[in-house]
Amino acid sequence: MKDLGRKELEEAGKRAAAAAEKRLSPAGTFISYGRNGKLFREYPDGRITEVIYDESGNRKEIDFSGR
Repeated sequence: MKDLGRKELEEAGKRAAAAAEKRLSPAGTFISYGRNGKLFREYPDGRITEVIYDESGNRKEIDFSGR
């Protein structure tokens, strides 16, 4: 098996993310991803939230999409 270079690995990741989004959106399910050390959720309606946890471990979602 050939080792993937950085560019090929990034492209494979993009294809996998696109396939997951295509499959999950009709089901009404959000997708989660990390970017710059932060966790985000993207909902089928286009809304994006940043997921954070407070000191007690309670989850909070902050609207990141400007809606």
